[in-house]
Amino acid sequence: MRSILFLLLIVALRGSAHAQVLQYPDKAFELAQASGKKVMLVFSGSDWCIPCIRFNKQILSDSSFLSFAGENLVLLEADFPQRKKIAAPLRSQYDSLAAAFNPQGAFPQVVLLSPGKKLVAYVPYREETPAGFISTLKHLLQ
Repeated sequence: MRSILFLLLIVALRGSAHAQVLQYPDKAFELAQASGKKVMLVFSGSDWCIPCIRFNKQILSDSSFLSFAGENLVLLEADFPQRKKIAAPLRSQYDSLAAAFNPQGAFPQVVLLSPGKKLVAYVPYREETPAGFISTLKHLLQ
């Protein structure tokens, strides 16, 4: 009985290839190194940036995008809200990433990074469909 439950759990986990958006850079880059996947870093202002809110709803919440990302990327969000507080150690990590990959402070800014935190590409986002955004990512990941 126990082995059947274990087998069902493995099948369920394999079938759920949807990515989750991580909040902790250290965890994201560890996962990227272990999996060999690139990190898609999103600089966001979740409670004030209208294009960021749209990106979150149209792309980061879309099941087809999450399925694609689960197979190809590790998702990381560096959030810079105005109303809610981010813990100081986490904010420091976000600030460090922003200094390196978003010095102009653009929001949303989407960046592809290697597991070793090297810039691969800036990902353009023009408020497109999930399919269009996935197509752009596929081209950049080649």
